[in-house]
Amino acid sequence: METGLLRRPVIDLLSGRSQCLFALNTAARRHESSYRRTKHRLNVKPDSSFLLSNNSPQQDHIVFNPPSSAPSVQHTPLIFLPKEDKRRQLFAATAARTPAPTRLPPVIQKFKPVGVRHHLTEKDIEEIRKLRSSDPFQWSAAKLARKFNCSMFFVKMCCEAPEEKKELERQKLEALRARWGPKRRRAREDMLKRKELALRDE
Repeated sequence: METGLLRRPVIDLLSGRSQCLFALNTAARRHESSYRRTKHRLNVKPDSSFLLSNNSPQQDHIVFNPPSSAPSVQHTPLIFLPKEDKRRQLFAATAARTPAPTRLPPVIQKFKPVGVRHHLTEKDIEEIRKLRSSDPFQWSAAKLARKFNCSMFFVKMCCEAPEEKKELERQKLEALRARWGPKRRRAREDMLKRKELALRDE
């Protein structure tokens, strides 16, 4: 009985499990046919402009090989145009006719109003202004929006915060920004740039 228990692991190792190990090694091996097929597919012939010839310059140079398309002044860089090319004159005339604006218009916030309701009356608007002017620190824009069931944007359209509250909020923001490190400051600047580009559809 004891000899049978000792012989069983040896028999299992020699019979079935060793074949699984050999099969794993043969499956992981890469055949020559697959290597040759992959190399043949990746062996793409280069364009003729990239090949060296007798007329090619011997030193390092830039190879300009644009895709086949109609020639355009906007697409062809000036560095690749000869000095006597007429496209340089066309480009200069186009730039002279369209001067660069000195001041760009402000960025328009694009948003879709969700659930817009015109439920506030003139009396409600007067009450919003009265509460805002009486105690602007207690009746903030968010609290007034919750009270009258409207948006903060509408509250800010109806009334404006006094100068002392604006100055206090500005000081809080400056104190908060003073504790930022260089990484967080750079991240905030990048976020503002991305937001501005997104609003301009760029």
